[in-house]
Amino acid sequence: ALYSGMVVPDDYNGKNFRPEKAIARYEIALMTDRALGLVYPASQPVEGELPFTDKEEILDWMKGYVNESVKAGVLKGYPDGSFQPNKTSTRAEAVVMIQRMLEEMEEGLNPDITVVARYKEDYEEHGEEGTILQEEETDQIQLQVVDNVIYASLNDMYDVEIELIKKYGKESADKLGITWWPIQQAIVAEVVNINNVVEYRYQMGNKAYCWKNCVRNTEYCAPTRALYGDLMVPVCDLSHYNREAQDEWKGGWDPETNTLTLLMNYYVPPVRSS
Repeated sequence: ALYSGMVVPDDYNGKNFRPEKAIARYEIALMTDRALGLVYPASQPVEGELPFTDKEEILDWMKGYVNESVKAGVLKGYPDGSFQPNKTSTRAEAVVMIQRMLEEMEEGLNPDITVVARYKEDYEEHGEEGTILQEEETDQIQLQVVDNVIYASLNDMYDVEIELIKKYGKESADKLGITWWPIQQAIVAEVVNINNVVEYRYQMGNKAYCWKNCVRNTEYCAPTRALYGDLMVPVCDLSHYNREAQDEWKGGWDPETNTLTLLMNYYVPPVRSS
């Protein structure tokens, strides 16, 4: 829970978690949103008013989390139109909310799709340029399909990419220079931009991402998702697909064989003399 950002110590007075304490509805909204990777959208301003008769009892910092949990169908209001953010939940209520959260999280899990990892290495070294191209089928990448978009585990893709680098690459690699920040639910490159501000490469619930050397930001076709604390990124929009893989996040799709080709495009920067 700490690793995924579902529980943040600074949210508790004196960092005392108090596991025996009854849990309030706003806390469930907070924790289930974080479990679903919704910290980013929950931190954005809520458009309009929340549709509850007791909305004045929902503190400003809670509003985004309550709004996202309601949109996800995890929490609902009471028949009288109230939300009652500070009301404690029974075991039965908590079980129902957890089940709704899991149904939302696990939608479209384990589709019948064959994955082919295509390894391509671009390099420039001592005036020599080239590309290494190999491809092989893999069952090591977790997939899910939601709203006609295929999502893939970012960690799994990195693991497969590192193995391909070790197997076929000119360069060896044990890591790809990234760090996980659980509170922001973001993967951060070990670089900062020209204004000395850390840039997120990938963040749960966010469409924006920064690929390769963080030269520029672009957007996925849909926001990233969370699956058991893992970041799931959109890799193919089945409504507008290409048969050939374009890059890591635009996989090639063959509808006749249900095959997804992912381009593991590792960039080796040019060697420069000091």
